[in-house]
Amino acid sequence: MNNSEKIYRKLTNALNANDMESAKKIINTELKRIAPKHETYFYMALVSDDLNEKLKNYNKSIENKSDFTDAYINRGLVKNELKDYEGSLKDYNKAIELDSKCALAYNNRGYTKAKMQDYKGALSDYNKAILLNPNLKIALDNKAKLLLEVCLEDDPQFTEKYYLSLGISNINQGNFEEALVNLNEVIKHNANSDIAYFYKGVTYHNMCKDDEAIINYTKSIELNKNMIDAYFNRGQLLYKTNPKEALDDFVSAVALDPKFIDAYYSIAAIQKTLGQYQDAIKNLDKILEIEPNAINAKALKNLILTKYLK
Repeated sequence: MNNSEKIYRKLTNALNANDMESAKKIINTELKRIAPKHETYFYMALVSDDLNEKLKNYNKSIENKSDFTDAYINRGLVKNELKDYEGSLKDYNKAIELDSKCALAYNNRGYTKAKMQDYKGALSDYNKAILLNPNLKIALDNKAKLLLEVCLEDDPQFTEKYYLSLGISNINQGNFEEALVNLNEVIKHNANSDIAYFYKGVTYHNMCKDDEAIINYTKSIELNKNMIDAYFNRGQLLYKTNPKEALDDFVSAVALDPKFIDAYYSIAAIQKTLGQYQDAIKNLDKILEIEPNAINAKALKNLILTKYLK
């Protein structure tokens, strides 16, 4: 660990311990020497207990780095405390412009909208935050409080969307059994959810349960003929046992997305196995038109040309 890393570690430990005096000392004596200005001002704002001082330092942080998402979010919090709700909204809008998947920015903007009595707007933002991060407790709590205090109708599809978001999050974390539970909840609410069946296929695929994965990819395609990734994923599973069926799936994928490089490569690999060398070359050339530096395509093309088409 180098000296800079040690300083950041010390500062993080002090902040986590809520030891603001130690944090201030580290910022003023050590961080200033090694950190860019926008970070120094950001941390100075973070440890200050005076709202106007916080605002001043977040302003300086943003002046030094105009795309510093965290600074906009935190400045929005300060403006909220100062009852500058319009200014707070502008900061959260900017944070979302910089990072459209920032669940915290949506949650905080929802809170500001609630303060401004824009309850429908607040609910919409809380829902967006929850769907981006289904485990974001502050958004779940804020939404529950809003619905308790204000007579509002929720998005009728929210429960379905929520379980889908939770299922995808489970997959990303490797919690496949939990993913199946949540994806089955989606299907309970919407038996025709092509995306839920697709992600069930992904889940079984990750669990090496190929037959179940194929069944769910197939169901997804039956519900939506445009499920590009379902064709591709099913093709991957069929590749070894039924290359001709796999070829059909990869062809369907590139028909829907003419720039799907991985699907073109899979087509070429199967065509090589089937002895269709000229057709394989044509598909490899399509890849090279899209991505001239595609190393795998160049290597396979060279192999076919030198070994099979001499």
